[in-house]
Amino acid sequence: MPPEALAAVVAVCLPLLYPAMALLPSTRARVMRFALPLLPLPALLLAVFSDPGWQLDMPWLLNGGLWAMDELRRLFLLLTAVLWAVAGLYAVGYLKADHLRRFCVCWGLTLAGNIGLTLAVDIASFYSFFALMTFAGYGLIVHEGSGEALRAGRVYLVMAVFGEMAILAGLLLASAAADSQMLADLPAAIAAAPQKNLVIGLLVAGFGVKAGLPLLHFWLPLAHPVAPTPASAVLSGAMIKAGLLGWLVTLPFGEAALPGWGALMVVAGAVAALGAALLGVCQRRPKTVLAYSSISQMGLMVLMVGGALADPGRAAVLFPVIALYTLHHGLAKGSLFLSAGVSMPTAAGARAVTWLLIALPGLSLAGLPFTSGALAKLAMKEGLSADKLDFALSGYLSPLMTAGAVATLLLVLRYLWTLARTQKTGRNPPALAAGWLAATGMSLVAFWWMPWQVDGLVKAPVWLPKMYQLWALLWPMLVAFILAAGALLVSRSVKKR
Repeated sequence: MPPEALAAVVAVCLPLLYPAMALLPSTRARVMRFALPLLPLPALLLAVFSDPGWQLDMPWLLNGGLWAMDELRRLFLLLTAVLWAVAGLYAVGYLKADHLRRFCVCWGLTLAGNIGLTLAVDIASFYSFFALMTFAGYGLIVHEGSGEALRAGRVYLVMAVFGEMAILAGLLLASAAADSQMLADLPAAIAAAPQKNLVIGLLVAGFGVKAGLPLLHFWLPLAHPVAPTPASAVLSGAMIKAGLLGWLVTLPFGEAALPGWGALMVVAGAVAALGAALLGVCQRRPKTVLAYSSISQMGLMVLMVGGALADPGRAAVLFPVIALYTLHHGLAKGSLFLSAGVSMPTAAGARAVTWLLIALPGLSLAGLPFTSGALAKLAMKEGLSADKLDFALSGYLSPLMTAGAVATLLLVLRYLWTLARTQKTGRNPPALAAGWLAATGMSLVAFWWMPWQVDGLVKAPVWLPKMYQLWALLWPMLVAFILAAGALLVSRSVKKR
């Protein structure tokens, strides 16, 4: 067995040891808690040091399992491993003694599913891991056991069952059309299938539940406020990206022009990007604001999915941009969610530094120059430029992206405002602080090695953008600051009356 394949087996199986450990009376819950940040390390090493192209054939598994690595899966695996590692470290300092063993079991099962679906290239393995991640994630959402958490869990389960049924039906129809069990054979078969619209509809809806498409997003703003903070970080940073990955590996990108589906996805992305922002700025709980921010940011990624579906010649260009944006958003949003549980120091200087570290990933989401957000925004604008897309709605994409940038910063400012009104003062447990700082550091420095993923799309290096690119990044942020200041003045004048 090649070393990469062995590492893949270890990466998936190591978290699966937690249910067995929980059954042993001799296993202490504290040991399981302190081992949480170690569980994603094999996957992280695999993503960093292995070269794409290896395969692991398992003919004895289900209908014949096949795991492999390509550039797209490598980037998704990197995001998954990094985010679960820093969130696990954070959880060491965050978790209390109540139901600790149960949390660790659900954490391990959800992580195994998240890693496994990223590596799986056969239908049976991919769906099995996707379902494992989905249903094990329920235990993370309801961990606190409050009435609100149980209600959010019920909504999550209903949406999850609907999504899994749609995914399974879509994959079975696509597999029958392709006469194959491999994901790589599905796009071409779906494009040529008589029932292609039914299959695409099932896959769009099924994976859209996880990705937070409009009308399929209801579980997100309910689940994030009640889930433990480290669980919220991986739910938003990594798990909802599984729905995006599902689209990328199954839908017929590059096989046929699908202007109808492309237009539908563009409209859905616009509604998510702007509608979620309108709802999010009205929220009073920090993690609820971030939940709507995740829906809004996923909407921008859905715009790119729509463009790739509508114009098959542009799909190969947009894929690396989507992957880049996914990594950028996952790291930044994970850091923001983890900051929701950080206590403020009492010293003025330390407090200022803490607020700066909290704010920077959010500003990166809005496209602050010299951050990964700047690179992601410029690459997205280049990939969706109207003169390069053969698509009826392509002329609307640029203003939609600009409006999305304004909406992003408004949500970030609202998050900082609500956080300031609810955040406690005191000392942070060392592991909690280390996990948050590690997440923040990764979100801020990752862009130094990101440019190779989108070579040729960004005309100037991200650290030395041209003046027109700087202005394109900055003026939506200025608009957002002006709108936020105006809303604050109006609010204060109303209160005085």
